Amino acid sequence: MKNVLLVDDSGLLRDNLKRIISSIPNLHLVGEALDSATALRLVDELEPDILILDIDLIQGNGIDVLTKMKKDRSRPTTIMFTNYSQDAFKKAAAKLGANYFFDKNEDIDELFEILKKLAVSN
Repeated sequence: MKNVLLVDDSGLLRDNLKRIISSIPNLHLVGEALDSATALRLVDELEPDILILDIDLIQGNGIDVLTKMKKDRSRPTTIMFTNYSQDAFKKAAAKLGANYFFDKNEDIDELFEILKKLAVSN
């Protein structure tokens, strides 16, 4: 079972992503956060295998979360899922260790496919 942490400030989007996650065998949602401080705390406490992370949060942002994640522990596979799909954000996220970067408006199918692949990967 792969544990997933979902970090996004939109309740509607979190609800939609929860439905997607629950539809994929071997994925389990272990937590949710709306801000960067809670996200960082939950990454440390829950040690998720997969982190779905938005850039725009209620307080702080996803780039801050990537920057502050502890380097001394294994990081979760990080999927940026955001409306901020400009190249500058993609490059910053990749430089800070994000594994995937998807646009909320265009890449929901790609997110679903990656989650299915990650659910069965070692």
